[in-house]
Amino acid sequence: MYNHIVFWKFKGNKEEKENISKIVKAKLDSLPTQIPEILKYETAINIGNYGASFYDVSLISVFKNEDDFWKYTKYKIHDEVVDFIKSVQKSECIVDYIK
Repeated sequence: MYNHIVFWKFKGNKEEKENISKIVKAKLDSLPTQIPEILKYETAINIGNYGASFYDVSLISVFKNEDDFWKYTKYKIHDEVVDFIKSVQKSECIVDYIK
């Protein structure tokens, strides 16, 4: 299985980040119904507060193999979600691994 994990930190004050987090989560949650390569897809809004290392939203996704992962990245709806996230993110961390 090919695993893809992403964490995002958003721009803005606390209230703005909370609103952006809800929007991003909803957009991400819409993808599994439109992209058949996704085997597992879990999103979450962070409820912890760890200072500078605090990220706002996480994504854990699983694909059959690396080829399916790259197919997932080519869908127009995926690109639209990525473009939106890039417009509101301060930073992101990505980890991909095979298990």
